[in-house]
Amino acid sequence: MKVGFIAEPNSKGQIVIPKKIRDDLKIDENTLLNFTVMGEGIWVHPVREVLTDKELKDSHSLYLEILEKTRGILAGKPYYKNEKVRKKLALEASKRRKKAWW
Repeated sequence: MKVGFIAEPNSKGQIVIPKKIRDDLKIDENTLLNFTVMGEGIWVHPVREVLTDKELKDSHSLYLEILEKTRGILAGKPYYKNEKVRKKLALEASKRRKKAWW
């Protein structure tokens, strides 16, 4: 078993992150930390960016825009329930993309 750094909690359950780790991760007194329980352990990582509600809405809109632009061969076409038709269209599109590279 590989052992990195060992820290012992005080009576309040507080621990000190070793200086080497703080330096490596650029953690200082102004750094927010996220704690996640993983199995029987805790994963701690610095939070580099916090999004406001407006930024979250904007990022959601941007994500939907990217999805719309990259929908694939059936974008703007009716959905074909027949799997054979969808497969045929996908193969044809794949061949066209391959030709573009050769």
